[in-house]
Amino acid sequence: MDELPLRAVVIGSGVGGAAAALLLSHAGIPTLLAEKERRLGGAAAAYERDGFRVDTGTHMLCRGEEGPLGDVLRRVGHGDAITFRQSSEPPALCVAGGARAARAGAAPRAGRVVLQAELWRLAGAARELARGLDLTALEAARAARLLAHAAAMRDVDMAACDDATAEAYAARFVPRAAAAARLGGLLGLPLLLPGAEASAGEALFSWRRIARSGQQRYPEGGAARVPEVFCRLARELGAAVWTGAGVRRVLVSDRRVRGVELEDGTALPARIVVSTVGLLPTVSGLVGEAHFPEAYVARARALAPQPRQVQVKIGLRRRLAAAGALAGLGGGSDGDGAPALPFYCLVPTRFDPSLAPPGHELLCACAVSGGRGGASRGAPAASVDGLLRALAGAVPGLLSEAIFVDGAPADGRGEALAQAGELAGELATATAQTPGQVGRARPAVYTPVRGLYLAGRGAGGRGAGMELAASSAIECVDRILVDMGRDLGAPAPPALIDIAGDLLGRAAASTVTWAARARLG
Repeated sequence: MDELPLRAVVIGSGVGGAAAALLLSHAGIPTLLAEKERRLGGAAAAYERDGFRVDTGTHMLCRGEEGPLGDVLRRVGHGDAITFRQSSEPPALCVAGGARAARAGAAPRAGRVVLQAELWRLAGAARELARGLDLTALEAARAARLLAHAAAMRDVDMAACDDATAEAYAARFVPRAAAAARLGGLLGLPLLLPGAEASAGEALFSWRRIARSGQQRYPEGGAARVPEVFCRLARELGAAVWTGAGVRRVLVSDRRVRGVELEDGTALPARIVVSTVGLLPTVSGLVGEAHFPEAYVARARALAPQPRQVQVKIGLRRRLAAAGALAGLGGGSDGDGAPALPFYCLVPTRFDPSLAPPGHELLCACAVSGGRGGASRGAPAASVDGLLRALAGAVPGLLSEAIFVDGAPADGRGEALAQAGELAGELATATAQTPGQVGRARPAVYTPVRGLYLAGRGAGGRGAGMELAASSAIECVDRILVDMGRDLGAPAPPALIDIAGDLLGRAAASTVTWAARARLG
């Protein structure tokens, strides 16, 4: 082993891989990033169409410089290398609602609820959300208590909910099955999972982060800006970044990494390999199961991957969305209270108008399907048509103003559909944040093979979307440095704003809980 250079090879240039390559290079470790595609970014890549710069994936909003993406940049001394923009319009939740009113012969109730950051506006938003979810007055009070309880939770309290589903957690407060299913569906949205499959602990953790961060942000230039900047900074630190360089296998002997072999047969010696393609593809594909203990292989096989999502990208002639992001339960309830289709829609042009021609708008949306190929109990299976119906209900006039709809079966655009297929493959390598796969049970960033590590959305980290991938990369590189005997130094003390936010959240939660109990009493 001593004859090998101390080289790290990172497989994949998504946010997790690009962040890992940057952090390794900053630590002084000669690093090569190998990307099989001709473009950088993985699930965070972009393509051009009709003057629009379109995200290949549908990405969650982030905390910008205050979250893991900013942490990566600060660690390498470039905290301002990416500009994160806020939208003048806050996000909104959209729910189909109206089943109770329809049965009573009343007019359907609209289902858009603007998510305000100001505490004094929360009561009104909660009231409108309860109406959209068809909750009774008693259920609305209990749902408010749920939200207050979640806001006051410590991390250890949330960890105790890791093995319950979001729907089961909602049922503790709202026993009626249909109401718990709809409320659980909303709780699971940050994880892009149905409420019947999402881990309650991880979902509550993500919602708490969203609530405490106030205004959500998005990278100027689109999601692809993040891996592009990470890779540029890594190059400046001496890293090699190769595109069109797929890795055929990781070379291992005596349970130690020896290097990688590229698709063209080139062998690259290395002591460290960071894979971002997911645990099972790494174990069974790149390395080979014979190099791992049987229990580790069994665990890798048993993990549920992130479900393949239905996605559409829509270019509009004019601005219609009136929100930075839309999320909720689309389609219609069938009158029996069955949960509608969970969906999420980012409106990148509300953060960066330059991503579309002047006056136009871009929507990137996805529908949540079941983690093991099915849908949540009682919910319709995700389909392009169902997603388009949900979006049309949330944004009236959407389809009549569409210039293109990429991802629809009849659009005839092979390139866009191929890119959607690539993204589905990317998502399938991520580990779904379901009970038994989060917290202490989430796959670790290290493996039984010495020198082999995992990063990205398949192992380590917390949160959702790009933040999850960046958080995983930080955890992965920290573990590598510790294994090398590096001293990471004392952890930074909690920021004053985090302490203040925790105290304020607990105070507000106590007030709401008291009010909810009074209502219930």
